[in-house]
Amino acid sequence: MLPSDTEFDVADGESVFEAARRQGVRWPSICQGDMECGICHMQVHDGAENLSACSNAEADRIAQGLKASDPATRLACQARLSGPVTVLRKGVRQIT
Repeated sequence: MLPSDTEFDVADGESVFEAARRQGVRWPSICQGDMECGICHMQVHDGAENLSACSNAEADRIAQGLKASDPATRLACQARLSGPVTVLRKGVRQIT
C-alpha cells in the first residue's frame, strides 16, 4: 500500500478494511465498515482485476464523496481481493 509500503493479507471473502483492522492496521473510517461514510476510500494503482466488482451501492457512495471523479476509487469496506493489489490511501498506519 502506498505511500507507507504497508502490506497485509486479505482472507477469502474479507474486505480490505476488515483485513487491515484484523492485522493491526489503522484504516480511516467513521462508520467502521458499514459503507455509510465513504471515508475508507482508496485509489487502486495496480491489480484492479483482482478486486471484486463495484456494486451499485458502492458506486453511489463513491459518487457522493470527494473522490467521485477518480475512476480508480474503491471503498476498502467493500472491496474484496482475489490476488495482489496496490492501493494509495493516506492515513493508514500500523497500530502499535
